[in-house]
Amino acid sequence: MIHNFHPYMKICEKLATNASAIGNTAVGSLLIYDNNIVAQAEEATFSKQDISCHAELEVIKKSRKILGKDMSGAILVTTNEPCVMCSYAIRFHRISTVVFKNRSEWVGGASSSFNLLTSKAVPPTWGDPVRCILLNN
Repeated sequence: MIHNFHPYMKICEKLATNASAIGNTAVGSLLIYDNNIVAQAEEATFSKQDISCHAELEVIKKSRKILGKDMSGAILVTTNEPCVMCSYAIRFHRISTVVFKNRSEWVGGASSSFNLLTSKAVPPTWGDPVRCILLNN
């Protein structure tokens, strides 16, 4: 079990810097399974001209090719709290834990009133609530 997510967050921060350098929102994400990084991605909504190219969705797409649909036991590390759209995808793929650094008070999947990551008031097919960790500096 991983106890120190700071080295992973540093990777995400570098991905976020890369995204920002080409005009995207500064967000970077990676997915860990069995203590190994499966995939990493940066925000690409501007460069791909596609609103669905959030870093979290991009890393889930890459990881799905390796792990399949059920990512139970996986940990998603991301610079920003996943939005509602990304939170649904996280629950759909049964990702167990999300580690993030920056809250998104308006549409965040853990801390806003649209708390899809942690809510139990969702269809049973969504699986268990996601363990969310706000990473302090």
